[in-house]
Amino acid sequence: MACWERHVFIVLYRVLFFPIFIFLLPYYCLRMLKRGGYARHFIHRFGFVPKNQKGSQILWIQAVSVGELEALKPLLEQLKQRDQRVYLTTTTSTGFSVAQKKYQNLVDYIAYFPLDFWLFSALAWRRINPSKVILMESEIWPEHLFQAYKRKIPVYLINARCSDKTFSRYQVCPWIPKTCMQFLTKVLASSEEDAKRLRQFCSHIEVKTVGNLKIDAALSALEATHFKVSRETLGTSWQNATILLGASTWEGEEEMLVHFYKKAQPLYPKLKLILVPRHVERTASIERILKHSELRYSLRTQSITDTDVLLVNTTGELKNFVALADLVFVGKSLPPNAGGQTPIEAAAFGKPIVYGPHMENFRALCAGLESVGGAIRCPNAQAIEDQLSNWLENPTSAQACGTSAHQWINQNKGALARILSEI
Repeated sequence: MACWERHVFIVLYRVLFFPIFIFLLPYYCLRMLKRGGYARHFIHRFGFVPKNQKGSQILWIQAVSVGELEALKPLLEQLKQRDQRVYLTTTTSTGFSVAQKKYQNLVDYIAYFPLDFWLFSALAWRRINPSKVILMESEIWPEHLFQAYKRKIPVYLINARCSDKTFSRYQVCPWIPKTCMQFLTKVLASSEEDAKRLRQFCSHIEVKTVGNLKIDAALSALEATHFKVSRETLGTSWQNATILLGASTWEGEEEMLVHFYKKAQPLYPKLKLILVPRHVERTASIERILKHSELRYSLRTQSITDTDVLLVNTTGELKNFVALADLVFVGKSLPPNAGGQTPIEAAAFGKPIVYGPHMENFRALCAGLESVGGAIRCPNAQAIEDQLSNWLENPTSAQACGTSAHQWINQNKGALARILSEI
């Protein structure tokens, strides 16, 4: 791509940024108010991030939210061992909170990613002064990439993926993604399907399939032995319970699980339910469902034990409850939701996995799990309830599903080593 085309593109982007930003501002303000936690360090959004005082050889890593940050843990550990200084930025308030809680000892700085406007981005770049940049999954920000281009700083897109939604959006005006991708140094895709899609927009950029970093992160979490939650802490009635987990659930999915639990619990008295919603700010609406159901429930932040249902109203604890579970439903997979949440942690822990028809964000991974019987895709809520009933009636079938999931995950690890060798 000619140099003038890149400059024309960035000029158009800068001119259009504020009209589009103003148009979308009410939506983002409502979302920030709903989720909360955005007031603290809000000045970072305008480029006033902590200044790098530790020299120019620092690696800037950008990850949007909790899922991407969790996947980064083994990479950050390896970089720390190599004495590589790291400047970590994130976009969401929950992601920022998790980064501060878990990675203070692994990175040199933690900040919010600036708004992708010329003045804000340029200021952040001057204050961070990175020698290399890593973007996670689908973090394609034109101004951020242009700032790297004009400074001749290499940029790597790792664990890169291109979901159905993203791919469709790219095809509407392919000139935009094709131009943005030309600012990248290398693309390291999480699956061959993602690589195939991304190559359509990366004509002069190397695209390699290296595997999914989240698999290595999940296996790393599996090796940890200091889980904060145990069956004993939930009460004596949980010690020999069969635990059904709703992992990263979205609207409508908690209602389905509560409906199933009310039907199944009289037949299986040891059955317990744990709900971990994807967004903790939905706690109040889920509580209304539980109150209406007349089930005994408690919140994670309460000290009440021996209830039927536990509603997890904290962030960053999903793997603790995956480790406890006997059966796992993966959220954002039932209509009207779409895209799916990651089944990787549940598979790494060897849990039987069931989800709805919409797992587009993890198409290749789910296809691999399903091919070996390590996960079950169901067309609707009733089919999910039937599958859960089948596992409760035939525990050996559930165990076989979990074993297959764990074996498949182990066979597909190694992305971390391949990413390190490339960057």
